[in-house]
Amino acid sequence: MAKTGRDYFDYRLEQMRSERSSWTTHWRDLNKNFQPRRGKFDTSDTNKGNKRNQLSNNTPLFAKRVLRAGMMTGATSPARPWFKLGPPDPDMADFGPVRGWLDDVQDVMYRVFASSGLYRALPSIYEECGTVGTAAMLQEEDFENVTRFTVFTVGEYMLDINGKNMVDTFAREYQQTVHQIVTKFGLENCSDNIKQLFESGNLSSRFEIRHIIEPNDKPVDDIPRLEGFAFRSVYYETGNRAGFNQYLSVKGYHEFPVLAPRWDTKPGDTYGICPGMDALGDAFALQVQEKEKGKAVAKMVAPPTTAPSALRNTQISLLPGANNFTDDPNNVFRAIYQINPRVEELAGDISRTEDRINRAFYVDMFLMIQNDNRNQRATATEIAEKHEEKLLQLGPVLENLNDELLDPIINRTFNMLVRASEPGWKGFTDKMMIPPPPPELENVELRVEYTSILAQAQKMVATSAVERWVGFVGNMATIPGLEDSTDKINGDEIADLMARDLGVPNAAVFTDDEAAEKRQARAETMQQQQMAEQTAQMADSAKVLSETETTGNSVLSDIIGANS
Repeated sequence: MAKTGRDYFDYRLEQMRSERSSWTTHWRDLNKNFQPRRGKFDTSDTNKGNKRNQLSNNTPLFAKRVLRAGMMTGATSPARPWFKLGPPDPDMADFGPVRGWLDDVQDVMYRVFASSGLYRALPSIYEECGTVGTAAMLQEEDFENVTRFTVFTVGEYMLDINGKNMVDTFAREYQQTVHQIVTKFGLENCSDNIKQLFESGNLSSRFEIRHIIEPNDKPVDDIPRLEGFAFRSVYYETGNRAGFNQYLSVKGYHEFPVLAPRWDTKPGDTYGICPGMDALGDAFALQVQEKEKGKAVAKMVAPPTTAPSALRNTQISLLPGANNFTDDPNNVFRAIYQINPRVEELAGDISRTEDRINRAFYVDMFLMIQNDNRNQRATATEIAEKHEEKLLQLGPVLENLNDELLDPIINRTFNMLVRASEPGWKGFTDKMMIPPPPPELENVELRVEYTSILAQAQKMVATSAVERWVGFVGNMATIPGLEDSTDKINGDEIADLMARDLGVPNAAVFTDDEAAEKRQARAETMQQQQMAEQTAQMADSAKVLSETETTGNSVLSDIIGANS
């Protein structure tokens, strides 16, 4: 029997499920210790409110929370600019129309991100990356908000990578109610079974749905060719293979719509590794230590006792302050053995384990100033230098996140804005999301510069070197004979470099042409002032001469007489 498109997709999911299987047990352990309420390892695990957090010591949860907040604030804070668009040639940035257009596009993109739910989705992405190594989020086009984001959790999706070690295939199996399926895909695209349940009012019955997004590079029977799209997305109901509507949805994408960042990867691995994996042994040990300490304290408070058998049927109270009456002084309760646990040492051991977990999750870095017991005596410069030094530890992580998360988000959102605006650029409509680009930027790939706190920390090494060099040259110029040393300083270029590395908005920096005009205007003003001063000086001299006595014996009268 010839294979159909459904056979191909089912086999593709089976292969990806098999590839993922070796990670599942590890992810379950990570979820149990670091994010108990996340993770879906069963298609029926939806809307379940059963208790999951049974940790005796919640330090792993708190450490994960700090990492999540620190990455969000440090890399993509909605309260401050975290990226800039630039032309491929930095010299083009000095051209007024280019700068103005880039600023306008940036403003639109920031507004789109604020309204699309991106800033609600990113914290979950950072959490999953830090605790299980891999995260996944779908970016769809949206008629109202340009784009929208849907976050997935570990266990409910599968990934595959291409020859460049980049994720290019995404699949998942999940359940939805009749109401959800009809709302998402339309009644006309549903199976006869779902239609009957919907028409009878049975909206809560659940069906298993399969979804795969993959490169659109090979034909598959039973689905359209989707010409012009680089990727295709297929939804179908598990088990429904009859009739025309065996696919709930088939659509194409110009770019891969899934953001699947990994904290770190080994070459050839589909899924990532992360701080949670480094700290998992300590997380397990911490729970054992906490329970053992609890047992020791409980034995101190209520030690095991022994008593005469004669008291077996006697009502005895062990409550504090209780009175128990007996005629035999030997009929008393005694501790079986002396309880003297060294609780302080147990607490110290627990504290050291907590510290290792916190270091694995960079808590000491994100809360450095708060945790620095010298910050009352340290100078602001010392604290800043220590902060920058610690932030450099995240350098490789930031590169991964830029390549697999932030770059794709910015590129896909920009392309969405272009596609929505092109009809307006061509005059087919009067609606445009962004204005048409200047001729200098047509068919030019823009450059993205990150200006977040973490990104700037990576650049501070270069800016600190420039500051030290300029200060050194300035000091040299104070030495007799070396006054010309400052001629080596290219002030304009240094100003542009520092503005770029510090993330200064384009509008705050004048272009080279604007700076030249200001200098020329200042020179003309100074020249006019000098001419005015000279004219006033000549007028004063003429006035003095006109009022000078020329009769009698004086040098001036002698000069005039000599010339007459």
